[in-house]
Amino acid sequence: KDTPGYSIIRKLPSFVFLETGVKIGSTVDYTVDLFTGIGSVILMHKDPKVLERDIQFIRYMEEINGLFEYETKLELLQRPRSDSLHNEE
Repeated sequence: KDTPGYSIIRKLPSFVFLETGVKIGSTVDYTVDLFTGIGSVILMHKDPKVLERDIQFIRYMEEINGLFEYETKLELLQRPRSDSLHNEE
């Protein structure tokens, strides 16, 4: 539904680059290995404390599931399917 965590990550003082294939409307699942990862972020800062704080903040967002806003099953069920639009009689 949305990726608010990405916007927050991009505002971190140590942010350099975010690589991801996930966008609004993508299906995501839990990351279990390198191949199921949702992306990666590059952070860099001259102050190690700033870098560590930003890393911990991203880990916290992961723990609270704060990277994405998910559609509920009800929202998915209420969305018209493309095949149902053409089969009305």
